[in-house]
Amino acid sequence: MMKRILCRYLLKVPNVLEGERNNFIAMNLRMLSTCVHKIHKERRHSMVSPCFSSNTALHGVLAPRPSSSTCTDKTQPVPETVNKFSERTHTCGELRVDHVGREVRLCGWLEYERMGKFLTLRDGYGSIQLVVTDSRDDITSLLEGITHESVLAVAGEVHKRPPGQENKKMSTGDIEVLVSEVVILNKAKKNLPFGVRDHNKAKEYLRMKYRYLDLRFPEMQRNLRLRSKVIMKMREYLCNYCDFVDVETPTLFRRTPGGAQEFVVPTRLAGQFYSLVQSPQQFKQLLMVGGLDRYFQIARCYRDEGSRPDRQPEFTQVIIRCCYLDKMSGTHNYIPSAVQILQDL
Repeated sequence: MMKRILCRYLLKVPNVLEGERNNFIAMNLRMLSTCVHKIHKERRHSMVSPCFSSNTALHGVLAPRPSSSTCTDKTQPVPETVNKFSERTHTCGELRVDHVGREVRLCGWLEYERMGKFLTLRDGYGSIQLVVTDSRDDITSLLEGITHESVLAVAGEVHKRPPGQENKKMSTGDIEVLVSEVVILNKAKKNLPFGVRDHNKAKEYLRMKYRYLDLRFPEMQRNLRLRSKVIMKMREYLCNYCDFVDVETPTLFRRTPGGAQEFVVPTRLAGQFYSLVQSPQQFKQLLMVGGLDRYFQIARCYRDEGSRPDRQPEFTQVIIRCCYLDKMSGTHNYIPSAVQILQDL
């Protein structure tokens, strides 16, 4: 496998002569083998005992995680903030009264503008009010004629709003940012199909046509993030606590007659076609027979049927398969534990 990858790389290297390729490949393979051996050796010394217990998993009880004192994993920690490697210091939705007096840099879409003095900046995490003082004529002239949904980068200091001007409908309604610098990253067109405001929602057809605008609505952002968290929690529970294996099965397969029509995918060979899988049923059976006794998959499925509120041509299934397990007791144990974890989202 390594040799095949290395050969593909060498084909793109003009400085290696044809007669030197074999020697160059052999030398790099020896280096790769040495590196892989060292990595495996280090992993064997740094391994921790698994946190899964077959007895507890079968009864739907979460096995305890290894404590931090016994964990010898040297993996780098996850960044504390999403802005770790970003030009911005904060997101628009995370600023609070505790940030008063701080210099911040924000990026987002211009949601609202009034008199060239008050602006609302929005990103995927929330909105914040910006204030341009009368003394900053340079910023006022720059923002003259600015269109809604233009992308801005803003720097300024966080201030507490004057008494009586708080906006309780916003999570950041107690503060505002006094702007000291503005950069227009991308200017939007003047007449957008619809505005990204809750009270001005367009019809569904128009929203689907201009999907990139529809995805900017806060509820659409919440839906995408919630879906991501649910899938992450399900994978964490099934893999870490129940010893399941997440397997990705092919999407292109041969035709398997069943209860639904299939989407046909032509190939470059005359008369040869693939079919998009209705469900990875045969792959599930192969994995079970092949000895993988606990398997799950977040599977994309395709069925060429008419769209209805409860039936779509493309959808996602959560597939869980076990061996050597009583069907009813296993289901009754796994599902409540998974639901208990998802309730915290």
